[in-house]
Amino acid sequence: MTMTALPAHPKTILMTGPSPDMVGGMGAVVAQMGQLDFGGRYRIEFLPNTFSTMAKESRWSRAARHIRQRRRLGAVIHRARPVIAHIHTCSGFSFHRSAWDLRVARRRRCRTVLHLHGARFDEYFATAGSFARRMVTSALSVADRIVVLSAGWRTKILEMAPSARIAIVENAVESPTMRDDRKPSATCRFLILARMDEWKGIDDLLEACVLLHRRGVGFELTMAGPPGTAGDAETIGRKISVRGLDECVRYVGAVQARAKTELLRHADVYVQPSRHEGMPISVLEAMACGLPVVGTRVGAMPEVIEDDVHGFLVQSCQPMALATAMGTLAFDIPRRVAMGKAARALAATRFGLNRFRDDLIALYDEILRDRRSPDTGQAKMSRAAVW
Repeated sequence: MTMTALPAHPKTILMTGPSPDMVGGMGAVVAQMGQLDFGGRYRIEFLPNTFSTMAKESRWSRAARHIRQRRRLGAVIHRARPVIAHIHTCSGFSFHRSAWDLRVARRRRCRTVLHLHGARFDEYFATAGSFARRMVTSALSVADRIVVLSAGWRTKILEMAPSARIAIVENAVESPTMRDDRKPSATCRFLILARMDEWKGIDDLLEACVLLHRRGVGFELTMAGPPGTAGDAETIGRKISVRGLDECVRYVGAVQARAKTELLRHADVYVQPSRHEGMPISVLEAMACGLPVVGTRVGAMPEVIEDDVHGFLVQSCQPMALATAMGTLAFDIPRRVAMGKAARALAATRFGLNRFRDDLIALYDEILRDRRSPDTGQAKMSRAAVW
């Protein structure tokens, strides 16, 4: 990753997380942080811990990979002398691995940030065994700061670890240059950018499209993203055909960079029918491109989208409600144009990269003002937190 050149003697932040080349929200945030200009106060040194989804990787292969990661992390801390280790994580194995990274950093008296991205972290905690829950609570309690994406997630994390020190740092996106002469289409063009997972509401969206088609609504839907639990190209294609949607719905697979930008510029409305969420980067990107959003009342979505201002929010797992909201914007062109302008204005002010940089600087400054060492003034990390 190419980092911004900084003046002499900035403080080093060691960031670890997935490769920025990976498709997904966490990889996008990692890429953003690596490109921020901290004005000479801080510099980012990045250590990737994942280069692909590795869906078929065995448990033992994961364990071996993580052991190698721990050694690399210790070596980088010894060489670079970072003041803070900023660890990006989510649920499941990712959090177990991050608990180890947290322990390695603390043993070397490096302050720590756990940056939580998992849309289903609360579900993971609720369904985990007692050992795993103790590990989660212990890791959340000893980190110098837990970064969450919204006030709602702050409440959820405090229920898991009441002594956790939490900072809210909302996701951010770059505001693209948009053409002022962009014309809305009479045939409303909907777009979703997401992994094709069941919890992303893919099947709910297809059922909503069936309802729209039956009502005679003129629309197109482009579904873009890597294969997931809802299906791959063959499976998704079959789901589209079985529902009689071949003429109005297409799945184009994973997209990045220019291909993704072109889809956003071509669309009229963004759809996010998730059953769980954090604060989706794709939603913020759509808003920054001037698209109204039809989403669900999950995760941080209600804290981002004001209903009937930036788009519509409906209950999850409700294809009929989803179809009604989509149909409203398909028919009412002035309304969707007004909502798109409001969404773009919000993205530029509240979710810009300058705000993201300032929030991170404030976070790091606050941690370093704390005179306690990483091994004092905090609960000790229990043995349960190491795996």
